[in-house]
Amino acid sequence: MQVRKVDSKFLIAMGVLFLSGFAVLMIAQAQAPHRSTIAIATSGVEGFGIFLLDPQKPAAAAEHLLEVEGDPIPGGLEWSPDGNTIAFHTQIGQNIEIFVVDGDGNGLKQLTDHEAEDSWPAWHPSGQKLAFTSNRDGNLEIYTMTMGGEVIANLTNDPAPDKNPAWSPNGRNIAFTTKRGRTLSDIWLMDSAGGNLKNLTNHKGEDLTPSWSWDGEKIAFTTRRFGAGRTMRMDADGENLLKISARQVPRLDPEFSPDGKEIANVWFGGGQTRLHIWPSDGGLADADEHAAPVWKEIALGFPSAGPAWFDPDFVVPFSVAATDKRPLSWGWLKKAGAEK
Repeated sequence: MQVRKVDSKFLIAMGVLFLSGFAVLMIAQAQAPHRSTIAIATSGVEGFGIFLLDPQKPAAAAEHLLEVEGDPIPGGLEWSPDGNTIAFHTQIGQNIEIFVVDGDGNGLKQLTDHEAEDSWPAWHPSGQKLAFTSNRDGNLEIYTMTMGGEVIANLTNDPAPDKNPAWSPNGRNIAFTTKRGRTLSDIWLMDSAGGNLKNLTNHKGEDLTPSWSWDGEKIAFTTRRFGAGRTMRMDADGENLLKISARQVPRLDPEFSPDGKEIANVWFGGGQTRLHIWPSDGGLADADEHAAPVWKEIALGFPSAGPAWFDPDFVVPFSVAATDKRPLSWGWLKKAGAEK
């Protein structure tokens, strides 16, 4: 048997690479939450700012992550795919700008600095770029930018207002809100380059703020087609609509839980704001909401925005298919394997 001699310098270099990679991993894990965590912007716990909630605990146990000066409330909160960073928008002077902050409250960074309104950041599943809404060209459009804040492209470029981008877990599509056509607003789908447009809801009522399930098979959204805001769920192709939340009071900003079994939204009524968490199957959506505990409820301050949900046990690593360099998530890889 032939034994090859390994250069000691090579071993040392590999050891350094391993240790440095391990150190980077440990730093990343130190920044990300160690439990299921919902980020929400509110004024009722300890001033204005971003707070981290444990969905199993009351709001009084929330961690005050970031304080925002003045009255503006941050909005458009979204965790990075690895849970290390939160992107959000808030008002600075007369402008609305996009920021990121580490999951431990450090590293606050302003990404946009423009006289226009920049809002609703949405992470690409690789964590390397963001989609966002801006009226910097005189009309609300959806753009992409690098993590350094450099604008890459205007994806929509249409006379009608386009906003609220939400990137699919496999990186191929973006769901968004638009006022194109005859409706107040619909949920549309486009590919990551802005092409292959499809109207998913196509209803005369108002549909907005889409949110994807982790496997890319479902989209939750807010609708006002019944009057007050209500959360609904549909397949990613717009089929099989399902009512999730009860209808009596406005519910906004739906967000799938990381495991896809629940949907959180913000409830507003009677001068109060609460976080409601519903089963994503919607089985009891039309029941009298005061007769049975069909949701989890966390009392918040007023006003509030969000939520954004992260769980370290359900991180979906982003990878690239070896054959054609298409982006795939771990969930999609598992699904593909199960179909063989």
